[in-house]
Amino acid sequence: MRPQDRLRLEPYVQFEPETESGKIIWEIGRVRDACLLLAGERPYREFPLDWMLGRLGLAGFRILEARRFPIRYRARYVNGQLNMCLARIERFSSNGLGMAMRAYVEELRARALQLNERQDGLWHGNDYVIAVEPM
Repeated sequence: MRPQDRLRLEPYVQFEPETESGKIIWEIGRVRDACLLLAGERPYREFPLDWMLGRLGLAGFRILEARRFPIRYRARYVNGQLNMCLARIERFSSNGLGMAMRAYVEELRARALQLNERQDGLWHGNDYVIAVEPM
């Protein structure tokens, strides 16, 4: 990749995956989004590769190449996402909901880290890179 290129991520929260790793990553993404919303923030969204290819074409770019790269999530990702949730719980409007969410997050962390250890990473989804030039 060149200095001004960017690596993008395919959305992974929209549809329930079929693999055990995919399901745990999906669950982490959904609880992360819930924590952000309950704390008054807005979750970000990824743009699918197919959508990006179409928009780049409409914007006057020629697609030279597009590649997907499988993602293997590790303990650092699991802990980072779930720690972010815990930091948002303080801003929930209900203490009871915050306590229940904290317990759920820690239970999810235990399951995710155990699966990560057992499978040597959590494989799910793809990053992608698109090379373009102006038409």
